[in-house]
This record gives sequence, structure tokens and C-alpha cells, in this order.
Amino acid sequence: MSAAPPASNPARDLGNQVAEHLARDLFSGRYSPGDLLPKEAELCGRFGMSRPSVRSGLQILSSLGIVTRVSGHGTVVEEYRDWNILDPLVTRWMAQYAPPNPEFLREIFEFRHATEPYIAAMAANRAKARDLLAMEEAFTGMERLIGDDADALWEGQSFSDYDVAFHAAIYRATHNLVWAQLAHILRPSIMLVVRTSNDTAEELRDSLQRHRHLMECIRLRRPEEAFDAARHVMARTAFDLKLEAAGKADDPLLFLWRSRLLPTSGGQGDADPVPPPTNNDNHRNQQGGSDVS
Repeated sequence: MSAAPPASNPARDLGNQVAEHLARDLFSGRYSPGDLLPKEAELCGRFGMSRPSVRSGLQILSSLGIVTRVSGHGTVVEEYRDWNILDPLVTRWMAQYAPPNPEFLREIFEFRHATEPYIAAMAANRAKARDLLAMEEAFTGMERLIGDDADALWEGQSFSDYDVAFHAAIYRATHNLVWAQLAHILRPSIMLVVRTSNDTAEELRDSLQRHRHLMECIRLRRPEEAFDAARHVMARTAFDLKLEAAGKADDPLLFLWRSRLLPTSGGQGDADPVPPPTNNDNHRNQQGGSDVS
């Protein structure tokens, strides 16, 4: 006889709804770090819920480092640096509710710029057939949706869904528990890039070509070339986001990273430079960023 499913906790379920409503306000900027949230009684009236449900919702936010309960004062919004952005729930809220935020984009881009070349090299050494298939399927999805409306779907997924899936597949192809778990942080980064972009089909094809080259380097098990191909992708993203200083192709720190981790590469002198954006890119950069990140 199978065990009965665990009974749901109504207060916790309603607390999740409270947390979701407040997350929308917090991530959209209605409340900023240092602000006090409304009193519990006011939140009860706003959401039509009991005090235990409101407290449950506030506890969820507190456990994620977003707010703190101060005795005698109320609930205070914490500084962004204290928010647990590595938690999948927080990254979902970022992708769903956060407006394009230049500082946030820069922070996430710096993370990707520093790590994705190495992750690509590791994937080139460790990727299995199912990993390569996941990359290829994601790439095919992006290719099919070039030039379509942003809301267009292919096999139930949007362009940005496939873009996220492509990069996540590379993280997972490292077969490293930590890198694989971090893949979910890509979604808010890529979704925010998509919101700020206004690319033509021709410009998207240029970005897709960089993605194709990266995929091929991984498939052919060429870690050094995969490292540099990932730099090509990141350099284009940096240019499109007007973050050239954060994503310079000849960043000496990246060359140090490459030479230490891939000692046969020979260091900075042997690395192919990332090609500069075309004139069309220079003209278009005044309009927005790249959909492919």
C-alpha cells in the first residue's frame, strides 16, 4: 500500500503567494535597499490573507537574504549584495520582474566573461554525446526563430529559451557539480539582454555564427579553441551591451587564466584576437544589444 501524499500547508501555500507578490515589487524597484516594507497588518489587508500567511511569505524572503526582520522597526530590504542570487527562485524573480539594470548586467557579465571561456574548454574535454545533442538542439531552435517575432515559438520554446538552453548545456557538459548547478543564473542575464535588444536578422546571424563555432570547437574536443571561441561570444555580447571595458577581448586576466589552465596555449601571443564588430554593428549599436548572448 503506497503512502499517502503529504498534506499541504495552507499557510505555507499562501505564504508563497505573498512572497511572489512582494518579489514583484522588490525586483521591479518599487522598494529599494534600506526601505521598510509595509506593516504586517497592511499586507494582510492588501493581499486578503491572515497574519500567519503574511509572516510565512516574509520568512521566505528573509531566508533568501532579501529582507530582514528588525524587532520594533519592521521588515527592511537588504542590500543587493546580500540577496542570494544563486538560488533558482531568486534568479527566476530576476528574469521575470527585474527591469533592465545596467549595474546588474555588468555584474553578471563579469561573471560570465571570467568563467565561460574556461567552462567551454572544460566542456571540450568532457562533453558526452547527450551534451552535444543538447547544444545542437538549442542552436537549431535559435536558428529556426531568427527574424521571427519575439513571442514566436518553435516546438513550444522561444528564442531566449533556446539561448539559455545552449549556454546551460555547455555548463552541464563540464560534468562538474558546481558549474552545472550554476547554469540557472544564465536565465536572468540572457533575458535582460533580450529585453534591451533590437537586432536585425543579419546581426543575429553573426552572433549565431560565433555560437556555432563555439559548439564545433567543443564537439571536436579542442579546448584551447573552445576557450577562444567563448571569448568571441563574450566580446560580441560586451560590445552590444556597451560593456567593452568589462569584456575586452585582450583582457590580460583572461590570458593569464588561459595560460595557467591551458599551458600548451603559449599565453597571450598565441591567442587569435577576437574580430572587431563590423561597421553595421557600429551603426546598430546605437539602437540596442544582441539577442544572442
